[in-house]
Amino acid sequence: MSNYILNTAMVITTMWVVRRFWSIFYEKKKTSILIVMIWIIFGLFQVYLHIKQKDANILMTICNIILILLIAILGYHCTGKQKYFLVAVFSVVWALTEFLVFFVLNLILEPAESMYNIGAVITKILMMIFVYVITSYWIRQRGEFVPHYYYLYLLFFPVGSIYISFSIFNYGKNHALSSIAVMTILLAFNVIIFELYIKMNEMFMSECDKAVYAQQIDMISGNTAEQKRIMEEFYKEKHNLTNELVSLKGYIEKGDIDGIIENLDNIIHSNQYAEKISNSGNSTVDAIINFKYAAASKFDIKFSLKIFIPDEFPIDICDIGIVLGNAIDNAIEAVRECRNQKKIIEISMGVKKEAWVVVIKNPYEHKIEKSRTGIPVSTKKEKHRHGFGLKSIMRIADKYQGEVVIETKDGIFSLIIVLNFGEF
Repeated sequence: MSNYILNTAMVITTMWVVRRFWSIFYEKKKTSILIVMIWIIFGLFQVYLHIKQKDANILMTICNIILILLIAILGYHCTGKQKYFLVAVFSVVWALTEFLVFFVLNLILEPAESMYNIGAVITKILMMIFVYVITSYWIRQRGEFVPHYYYLYLLFFPVGSIYISFSIFNYGKNHALSSIAVMTILLAFNVIIFELYIKMNEMFMSECDKAVYAQQIDMISGNTAEQKRIMEEFYKEKHNLTNELVSLKGYIEKGDIDGIIENLDNIIHSNQYAEKISNSGNSTVDAIINFKYAAASKFDIKFSLKIFIPDEFPIDICDIGIVLGNAIDNAIEAVRECRNQKKIIEISMGVKKEAWVVVIKNPYEHKIEKSRTGIPVSTKKEKHRHGFGLKSIMRIADKYQGEVVIETKDGIFSLIIVLNFGEF
């Protein structure tokens, strides 16, 4: 009975590893009867493999690989030849891991019937570590937000589990039931720990999404307040202009030339509205830059613009807002702290070969810290609640199969953003 329990735990662990491996690269499809059936067949086949462990052959290995591939094809949105490469890599890594584990066990331990159990358990744990490492690397490439020290903490448990498995081997010679129970619990705990890691990452992602959403709400609120202020000034100036025209009429009727000239000068002076700095013709881009310029002007920050774009191009206006809004906000924040350099932000923009290209340059005097992926990190307190701007821009770039390049040289921070819209 104890062996059946352990075998069941190993089968569940195998299914978990396969599911998590495919989930790294592909989005899961909606559950259907067909995918449920293929999972059941795969699980039953794993039970059969554990029962026929001594009679394993190349045909059984091929059947196992085919089932893993079918799980990807039927259960995940995967296209192209990549899935064949991935299933080959996964199968080779699993086979090599199993071979090395049993090779080492035969060298350091005395042969025994329970050696297969300890070897299978260690193999499963090592494959969980393999999936974990791939997941961590993939997440970091996408610029996710789980603190790095969590990765190290998580590895302590599987490494400790392997040590415990070795330790109970000799003890298990006379206490087979206890040793199998311990190995079953270790497998279950490792699955739970890694599953919690996935949930933890989703929690961090959710927090990031909320922060980005709050930033966009603030941006929209700021735009709304600026439009309201402009309209209030317009109505005020309209009211004043009416009174001034009445006065001008009186001077004309009196023939008072000096009064007429003075009154006209007042009208001209009071109606010299501040010229909008951006007038590219693209209403979305102009609105964002003009609004940001109004905010930057309060800190004596100037804009230098070189914008050559059409009135419209196929990029979602919300995405334009996220990219430009966050990029200019970051530039303003850096320039505000400058004491020895000219406070100016250079914004260049154009459309080249079905791509929107944005280059923003600004001086900086603070120390720039970068993460392992090369992304500048926030210098504010509570860093985990800040620094989402660049990551949000990178997400938009990924959406349009573009790229983001960051350069820091001679006290100038350069942000280059390319969004392709040829396929949109």
